[in-house]
Amino acid sequence: MTRCNSDGAVSLLDHLLQYGIRDQANMSDCPSPEPRQIKRLELLSRPLNKGRPKKADIVAFYELLATPGVSTWAHSNKFDAIRVTGEFVMQELDGASILDIGCNIGYLTSWYARQMPSSELMGIDLSPSSIDSAKRQAQKLGIGNVRYAVVDGGRFTPDPLFDCIVDTQGMIDAQSGTATLARILSWLKPGGKLICVPAIGTLTQWSTFLDALTPLSCQITTFNWLSFLGRGERDAYPGIVIRQDGAEPGLSHEALIAEFQLGLLGLRQQRQHQRSDLVP
Repeated sequence: MTRCNSDGAVSLLDHLLQYGIRDQANMSDCPSPEPRQIKRLELLSRPLNKGRPKKADIVAFYELLATPGVSTWAHSNKFDAIRVTGEFVMQELDGASILDIGCNIGYLTSWYARQMPSSELMGIDLSPSSIDSAKRQAQKLGIGNVRYAVVDGGRFTPDPLFDCIVDTQGMIDAQSGTATLARILSWLKPGGKLICVPAIGTLTQWSTFLDALTPLSCQITTFNWLSFLGRGERDAYPGIVIRQDGAEPGLSHEALIAEFQLGLLGLRQQRQHQRSDLVP
């Protein structure tokens, strides 16, 4: 039975379950891929983990990840990260037109659409198989306010522009330069916002990211640490909102560095407590 919130919206947990994505308590119900598929997935992930992968490397990895048996297993293993990401984005999301960059098979894009029936959402991804899967599932669930397209962000020129953009490990990462960030921000209407959850885990990476933002007419107005359980250990992503100058007061560079350092300290303490709890 699908659970709904008091306003009738489907809960994130039940929505993900409709994509076959389960929490750790129910992983026994999620069949594992064939060993050769897991080995292939690990092999294709290597260029991505090294940083600055080629477009062909990205497409190859996500094409395999879109395979039904592989998809449900891989995303279920990241359930907690998906959960905290979706919850953070949803609390910041607004606007009549919303873009989700790197939407994968659409499991979060479609949930945002269900939560915001009066808004129009668009999900884009480099992987044709991911987009095909996203379209099929949205049609199956009867979600009419979301559309998907195979798009190379480096060549994307939307018309009209968007009120809000979401990037959760899409185009933005620890190595994103000023040009990439400027391009994404150019897709926003005046006063729009960019909600971003990048995989940035070190102070050096965070400082580099802030430096890339500095030349642009924008500011970070929200910073949260999103803590989750990943691969059996506590981990975290920064959840941030970027606004154009004048839209909202921004956080200072010093405050953002201090908040990141505090977050790293808290994460280390959580990991230490977790490890001590495991010692008999």
